[in-house]
Order: sequence, then C-alpha cells, then structure tokens
Amino acid sequence: MMQNKSKCKEHIFSTQLGDLQYKVEVEDLFLDLKVLLKEYYMGTFTNDGQALMLKFTNGQKFKLSLSEIQ
Repeated sequence: MMQNKSKCKEHIFSTQLGDLQYKVEVEDLFLDLKVLLKEYYMGTFTNDGQALMLKFTNGQKFKLSLSEIQ
C-alpha cells in the first residue's frame, strides 16, 4: 500500500511476495496479461511473439508490446 498520495510511476508490491528469485520471460508476461485482460474485456487477444494484439467487439484495436530493459 502506498503511504503518500503522490502519483508514482513504479508499482509497489506487497512484501508478502518476497524477492523475485527467478527470471521473468517476456512470453510469460504476455500470457499473464492476456489472462488478466480476458477477465475484464471482451474481444480477441492474440500474441505474435512481439506484441499482444487486442481487438474489442466495438472494433477498437490495440497493440501492447513488451521488452526487457537493463
């Protein structure tokens, strides 16, 4: 939980999660995002390996891309 009310660009995770002990792969993040988005939005969700393509029932289209930064 954030203590101050300022806008923060980074997510603050629960201390119960502990330290991240494994390498997160982009493909895993795509799959997790796809599963989460399907819980909230109706449409077609496809992953071409480079981006997650979203096409909603109202015709809107989005492209979400991920890349690991150092």
